[in-house]
Amino acid sequence: MRSVKKKSILAALIFFVAGVITLPHYGINWDAINHLSRGQAYLNYFLTGSEDFSNRPPYFDNWPEPGDDGGWYLQNPDNLFFDPDRPKEEVSPRSMYELPTLTMALYRNSDGGHPPLSDILSSLFNRILFGELRLINDIDAYRIYGVLLAASLVGLIFYWVSEIYGGFAGLIAALSLSLYPLFWAESHFNTEKDVPETVYWSFLMFTIWKGVETKKWQWILSSGVFFGLALGTKFNVLFAILVIIPWLALTSRKLIMQKWFLVSGTTALLIGLMIFVGSWPYLWGDPIMRISEVGNFYKTIGTSPRNHILNIYPLEWIFYTTPIAFLILFATGIYGCVKRIFADQDKVTLLFLFWLIVPIGRVVWPGTVVYGGIRQAMEYIPAFCVFVGIGAQAVRMRLNNLFGTAIVLLMFIPITLKLIEIHPNENVYFNQLIGGLAGAKKHNFPYWGFSFGAPYRQGANWLNENAPMGADVAYSYELIPNLPRIFLRRDLNLHNINRSGYLRNGEYAMTLTYQGTAERSYYDMYLEKFIDPVYQVTIDGVAIFKIWKNDSEHLKFNWSEKLSNEAKVQKENNRLIFDLSEPRPLSRLEIDYSEENCSLMNEGYVQISVDGNKWQRLPGILSEEEAKIPALGPQPKNGHFIEPFVGQEARFIEIKMPEKTCLGNLRHFDIYYFDL
Repeated sequence: MRSVKKKSILAALIFFVAGVITLPHYGINWDAINHLSRGQAYLNYFLTGSEDFSNRPPYFDNWPEPGDDGGWYLQNPDNLFFDPDRPKEEVSPRSMYELPTLTMALYRNSDGGHPPLSDILSSLFNRILFGELRLINDIDAYRIYGVLLAASLVGLIFYWVSEIYGGFAGLIAALSLSLYPLFWAESHFNTEKDVPETVYWSFLMFTIWKGVETKKWQWILSSGVFFGLALGTKFNVLFAILVIIPWLALTSRKLIMQKWFLVSGTTALLIGLMIFVGSWPYLWGDPIMRISEVGNFYKTIGTSPRNHILNIYPLEWIFYTTPIAFLILFATGIYGCVKRIFADQDKVTLLFLFWLIVPIGRVVWPGTVVYGGIRQAMEYIPAFCVFVGIGAQAVRMRLNNLFGTAIVLLMFIPITLKLIEIHPNENVYFNQLIGGLAGAKKHNFPYWGFSFGAPYRQGANWLNENAPMGADVAYSYELIPNLPRIFLRRDLNLHNINRSGYLRNGEYAMTLTYQGTAERSYYDMYLEKFIDPVYQVTIDGVAIFKIWKNDSEHLKFNWSEKLSNEAKVQKENNRLIFDLSEPRPLSRLEIDYSEENCSLMNEGYVQISVDGNKWQRLPGILSEEEAKIPALGPQPKNGHFIEPFVGQEARFIEIKMPEKTCLGNLRHFDIYYFDL
């Protein structure tokens, strides 16, 4: 047993070292701004009692502008360690996520969504490693927490499986977990929700099993700690009851009626609830009402009243994103285990089977929804890998030890090489059963290319090395916090108001590219159709991240505009319909209108049609507060309106708007089309 423990610690250590070394290769999860700022606010409150950051070192003076860096600095994106481009003593030990506006005073009465415990714990790692020791950079210091948890899970799986099924099974289970593309990638940046939840869920299962196996109340009590940590991270752990109760009922009926088990089990439940409530000050004001609100949040994001059939998408995702070698060994392992369970009531294997089924069943059940793949049910992955290990052991024994060992290990070479090839974008991996990521795109498989934000850091490196001094930078669609500002040079002018569209003001535009992004906005469509990218991150020949330089030099083709002389307009109370007499590749609609005796535009939209029967609504809304091209400002405004197009073939243009809107007071219009 001592040897197994040492090997499991070694497995965890290897994963941890590899994870930490590769941390600087990954960007942040695009939810980080919400989780880390909240975590810092709660952490500061728990450490000092302060409801704001007035007790902390100063924050940056302002957002970097041309000629004024606001006290910001460039952290070398390639360096794990604290490596600013200005003297370290000039850099505040306060994290960029300790935002002056997002404080405990705000969150005390205005919070919700996922619980904050892992936000707080990751912020604690940042406070120590960046704020106090000045050792790890401000961003990666948060994520050491997730890598450490993931490494501990690798060690746990190695130990647990080795003890039950043998050392080779434990090795392969731990190896398959380490090389599972989704788990490996997201252990680096999905460190506030799904990875911690998966780890705490797994330790909950282990401690309950250990308590039942050894009949020791200490293990049952410790399960309460992991239940609390999991519940304080996400509510997914509540579905663990569908694993634990049936397993206990089928395997340990007499035990669960014993007094020591009932007392320790009840106490463990109370410990978990105390950790959950105690770690979330928002709940303290009105626990029952606010916990109910959190429950409604999960109901809203996890269910759909329109979905009344089995949701097989998660099963397809698992099938197409799991390495083929893992699927083969899993099938081998699950086949043998199911036979053994029915033959001799194998307790622990039955636990692993329930553990596998419940997280997947939760998202397959009619009425449930998931988005962005299967990360929201990652709890299945450790159990899946257990069966991979069991299958590997079966192959080894069937083919004799030496030859079988060689065969199994050789099966891991292709996925290892593939992960090296696509690193650090492993979470967009698709196997060859669908033709890789290229096949997933070809078949329009839902959420192909969905990377959750990791490639931004690669884009930051390119911009830092290639963009001229003072260059304008924007996202094509996303929010500014998706890339930590400290990863970009201080002189770069990062603002989404830099989007200039057909004006071609020369800004650099960057975005993640995945299913649906090419058509989600005018600016996306314009860039994709008219501008050649200057940088791309590609996997299997498919771009998952792009940077464009929006200038004439990078036009895909030269084009000119013509003014339509045959266009007519039909005015009604709540719409304008323009008819060009024949389909044209549209470029631009310009309108002059009167602002007398009318109301401003607060909502509206544009749609186009070739024949006047089938209409295509264009992305975006018309509003005095919105701007499809920020360089032009919101449209319509001040008696003038510009609607840009990207060469869509159409004869009719319809503007839908509220009645008595000023835009309806049309005085003059011009419609331009491309002369292609």
